[in-house]
Amino acid sequence: MKLVYIDREHEFYAKAKKIRKICFFQGLSDADKLIDDNFEQHGYHLVCIEENGVVLGTGRLNIENFKGIISQMAILPKYQKLGIGKSILTQLLKKCKENQVETIELNAREAAIDFYGKMGFEVVGTKYPSQKTGVIHQKMVKK
Repeated sequence: MKLVYIDREHEFYAKAKKIRKICFFQGLSDADKLIDDNFEQHGYHLVCIEENGVVLGTGRLNIENFKGIISQMAILPKYQKLGIGKSILTQLLKKCKENQVETIELNAREAAIDFYGKMGFEVVGTKYPSQKTGVIHQKMVKK
């Protein structure tokens, strides 16, 4: 497996986008619109691929004013719990450090709060339903 930053024109982008649809927007008719939010065009898109070109997972990072925003991290269901998410997140955190990011924010699904907590993120505020999907999320921050 290897991690690769891609742009929206790369052959792996459509595969990464499909993973996000499977993990986050299954059954929603406006999934493409929900993915193509304000961060999509200017984000760093990281994918984890197998040697045969299968995309296993993806994550997105945006940097604004020394603040990193990690979003839409998704791993194909059959590859979850194998360390792929940790590898992607570690690489995104490295990119933050390279860009002198002071604070990193994300909105974790309820099931992922412990995962991000183990990676040094702290809970901020109370849980809330996502405006896009209604799924319960928690804002988390790492400094």
